[in-house]
Amino acid sequence: MPHVIETATSGRATCRGCGSRIASGILRFGERLPNPYADDGGEMTQWFHLDCGAYRRPEPFLEAVVGAEGPIPDGDRLIQEAQSGITHRRLPRVSAAGRAPTGRATCRACKTLIDKGTWRLALVFYEDGRFAPSGFIHARCSAAYLETTAVMDRIRHFTPGLEDADIEDLRAALTV
Repeated sequence: MPHVIETATSGRATCRGCGSRIASGILRFGERLPNPYADDGGEMTQWFHLDCGAYRRPEPFLEAVVGAEGPIPDGDRLIQEAQSGITHRRLPRVSAAGRAPTGRATCRACKTLIDKGTWRLALVFYEDGRFAPSGFIHARCSAAYLETTAVMDRIRHFTPGLEDADIEDLRAALTV
């Protein structure tokens, strides 16, 4: 069965991308996967907000867009974000941004310690139908590791608590 974009019927589903509820009545993206727990080879559907699907699961999201019935709000931007995630294969790994609470984590890009208080990006890997934490990179290493500097929309989406001053500070750290 193909991936789908449909209206959420009940508001009970939780987004696999950000972990928050998908409200009833809004469009959502469903990725259909084989159910590892079914004896008869059944399928399961993992639900995402449209933005989360475009950011975290670009290939199946684009497949669902092709088969979508009717227009998708902000569809051009979502398609562009998904295509960017395909072009830059590490971009879907970006999870959130924050200042390092300790100086113990090692950057996956430059292999040096991330100093306490330094801006860092959390990464996730998608394995076996779930996202697993996979470490951090310095904000300044993001261009080399992700092969692009266009990450702020993703960071703002997955780190909604950032203040305007934090965003400007982070933007400066990303361009160093």
